[in-house]
Amino acid sequence: MRKDIIDRQLILVIILCTFALFLYVKTSDDPLIDFLNGSCIESLFLKLEIGNSLLKDLSIGILVSTIFWTFNNYLPSRKLINQKIGRLNRALYLILESFKGNPFHHDKHYINCRELNINDLSAIKHIKELLDSKKIYGSMGEKCFFEICSESYDLFKFLSIAANEISPEHGALWDSLTRNITVIGRLYDQWFEDRAKEGIKAGVDYSKGTLWLNLTEILEALEKWMELNNK
Repeated sequence: MRKDIIDRQLILVIILCTFALFLYVKTSDDPLIDFLNGSCIESLFLKLEIGNSLLKDLSIGILVSTIFWTFNNYLPSRKLINQKIGRLNRALYLILESFKGNPFHHDKHYINCRELNINDLSAIKHIKELLDSKKIYGSMGEKCFFEICSESYDLFKFLSIAANEISPEHGALWDSLTRNITVIGRLYDQWFEDRAKEGIKAGVDYSKGTLWLNLTEILEALEKWMELNNK
């Protein structure tokens, strides 16, 4: 069940429970709370002339059903969504972590990564600075990024299913990320060959602008992803 649907359901259930609780108090035989006596809303809680028993039973039924819905439906659904987001965050951190320059990073599986979180914004900012200053070209981080995209773009296509099950917004953002990662991944062989011919000169963009464009979009998407998950 998608996150936006669950949130709407929760809002509707809260409204329904509030109304049911009001009906229960209104039809109860218990005396009014002292501060309501003589107040402008006292009349709202006075018992009806007829139908009190039926309304009381109805309100109790709604409240009991809500308890069952919360524990049997809402909480398990929220847990499943959080698990999916956690799984996707691990895959995203696999991409971000590549810029640390571990030469064996391309062989790492995303389930062994930690989850991407709001504390990674500083790392994203740093990568942007390296990209804009052209210091990223020729670095080990650039090489590892190309390698992990080459090894992982099929994985990101597969994980698109989980992202789209969370919400349309998550799905659209994930599909955009997948497109950028796929472009870089498919460029890897040609990029590697061009670097080898030139002798891997520092500061030279052998992707002819493709790296700057797609990496910029990936970093911006990562920021939007974290913002979406922290609403």
